[in-house]
Amino acid sequence: MNLTLHGINYATKGKLDAFTQLHIARKLGPTLPIIEGLVKPENDEKGKDLVTVLMLSHISDEDTEYVIRKCLAVVVRQPETEGPFAPIQTPQGSLMFDDISMSDMLGLTIGVIEENLGDFFRTSLADLKAEEKKLPA
Repeated sequence: MNLTLHGINYATKGKLDAFTQLHIARKLGPTLPIIEGLVKPENDEKGKDLVTVLMLSHISDEDTEYVIRKCLAVVVRQPETEGPFAPIQTPQGSLMFDDISMSDMLGLTIGVIEENLGDFFRTSLADLKAEEKKLPA
């Protein structure tokens, strides 16, 4: 993921490991109908902050923080136009930069989820819809 927010460049320093992806997918399970809207290719350019808050409102505070902290753990930021990238979060989960807003945090989280789990959610949702069509009415 490469993303620019308010003139600041962000990127991921790697992918989430498979177990972290599994735990995030499991914690986001109750939000599948909302995730469907987030991962549709036609919604790529739309603002997703409000939908993200709605999605996270369906899971516990602890699960929300787990998802956000795990996602932000792989995000790095270029503090200056040509400078080196640096982690945006400490190993303990605190943000390293005071100017990261809630909107920035949510945008980065969704970017990491899309990069790491987007194909999984799209495929799983398509499979569910195919199974629904097979069921007798």
